[in-house]
Amino acid sequence: MALHLSIDDQISQDLIDEHDRFITSSSRCIQFEIQAALIPDQNKFEYQSARQLVRTVQGLLDSEAAQEYSVYFHGISDAQGEVIERKLRAAEIMRTVRFTFEEWLNAAILRIRPGSAHHMIASTFAYEFTKKMATIPGHGRHSVACSGSTVFRTPGVRSKEGDQSFRPRTRTGQAAWASVMVRYPGGMKFLRLDAEWWLLKSEDKTRFVILLKFERDPFALHIECWMMVETGSHQTRQTPNRIPCCVQEIDINAAGHVTSTKGSTKLEIPYDAIFDVRDPDSPPPETISFSFDELSGFAVRLFEDLR
Repeated sequence: MALHLSIDDQISQDLIDEHDRFITSSSRCIQFEIQAALIPDQNKFEYQSARQLVRTVQGLLDSEAAQEYSVYFHGISDAQGEVIERKLRAAEIMRTVRFTFEEWLNAAILRIRPGSAHHMIASTFAYEFTKKMATIPGHGRHSVACSGSTVFRTPGVRSKEGDQSFRPRTRTGQAAWASVMVRYPGGMKFLRLDAEWWLLKSEDKTRFVILLKFERDPFALHIECWMMVETGSHQTRQTPNRIPCCVQEIDINAAGHVTSTKGSTKLEIPYDAIFDVRDPDSPPPETISFSFDELSGFAVRLFEDLR
């Protein structure tokens, strides 16, 4: 039987050092390699066909419905994505799977998430986020588009599927990148590497990443917000002047009590992280924020729905 990914699995120090050296590389995705190293050998397979992949996913879903799995397939490329998607839809399990394809490795990581919890988290957060747009002068709930689990591509190199995402309406078309990306669930090591990927590989199109880690026993919600931040160093190949960093960290317990290890008093999203342009005749826009009371209400309603 495949093993459930443990967030306590250790990454080799060599790979961590390589991650630090290659954090801005566009020719390879060290974040993908570290995620692959976290996956136990029992969850690694040689790709044979879309039908075999679907059988593997279905077997994991049938074994322990409450588990979340990360599975690695070698010998697979983004070119097989369309036929795999058709097979997953035919088996009615498409909504449980998220893909990351890495072309130069000819490999893919699948995140398999049984149950309805992640759908509930997505829809609830999307509602709260779009509702907040109506509080911004000159904007409304339709100022942003929700992209859901759209696949975003770096042509010829890699593609990655999001969980929930938002983009300004000025970005049109199904291939338009999201400016705000939301990721959940899974181990925090996986999620943080995902945050790095979106911020580094989107060429500044994705500017804010929100990580949501949901716990059921007891209920709890951990939130991290990631952005590119200035390092104060002169740009060189070895020392980038901007790196992805966690700028806010918030925890909400089962009673709805909100705390922050980084001293945050609210969840704040810069206006320019969401929108590409601003009206030059208007005053500087305020930061979009969720107060601790709002975050508590969001979490408590979510816990009640999932009880």
